[in-house]
Amino acid sequence: MSTPSIEKTLTAKETFIFKDLVGPHFNPIWHFHPEFQISYIAKGQGTRFVGDHVHNFVEGDLVMTGPNLPHLWRSYDPYFEPDSNLTTRGLVIYFDHDLFSKSLLGREEFYTINKLVENSFRGIEFYGATPGKIYKLLMEISQEKGFKRILKLLEILDILAHCPDFSLLSSPSYVNSFKGGDSEKMSMVYDYVMSNFREKIALDEVAEMLNMTTSSFCRYFKPRANKTFTRFVNEIRIGHARKLLLEDNFNISQISYECGFNALSNFNRQFKAITGLSPHEYRQMFLNMQNNEND
Repeated sequence: MSTPSIEKTLTAKETFIFKDLVGPHFNPIWHFHPEFQISYIAKGQGTRFVGDHVHNFVEGDLVMTGPNLPHLWRSYDPYFEPDSNLTTRGLVIYFDHDLFSKSLLGREEFYTINKLVENSFRGIEFYGATPGKIYKLLMEISQEKGFKRILKLLEILDILAHCPDFSLLSSPSYVNSFKGGDSEKMSMVYDYVMSNFREKIALDEVAEMLNMTTSSFCRYFKPRANKTFTRFVNEIRIGHARKLLLEDNFNISQISYECGFNALSNFNRQFKAITGLSPHEYRQMFLNMQNNEND
């Protein structure tokens, strides 16, 4: 994955656009743009990057991002294989900040919308019943024209603004420090880690890939990712471990080595540092949720 590239999504005549994106994989470029974005994953799985946030995504993933917040939904490696029959589908809305003026957002009736706008600058994941409601409205908005499309967008934003089940993604301290020339370098680093996290990743090899010394690469990477390179690699590995723990095909020791950890004790320590739970507690929590849903 690279440093984010800067994109402009809307033309001067557009308030918002809706896209139904179908393809072999999602856009693999780490990027940002001046518009707000609402993304619903109708088909596909992978790793989601929003600012300094790293997590897995599956079908039903619903996220809103604010202007100039770098993001990427990277499909898993099998989606990129030449003979893959896998496909992805994302329903996406881009809308301009000018949809709401500052004076309008400051009024009492727009309090919840204003809070939604403020939170989106960190990225927001919605869950519970809301993704299903938004999916239905996204399918409807594709059939609307003119001002009725605006009304449908406002309905979507109102539902998101009142959703009680959400999480903020990027940390409060995250600042987009990317410059135009960073995109290619960061993409190389992200792609390399995503393809090699199961093996030992040597810091000097990654630095050499960017024609940097180890120390200069560390100084380069940390302010752009808002974390050390080691922490970044561990988050990718733990994200894959979460996926394997929920599939229940491996025991915890096997998962540890499958994710690139050469010591179970280190895996357990890193897993708890990132998720707040031990691998066993994480798997048990998921099993309890499944049992509750089946009761």
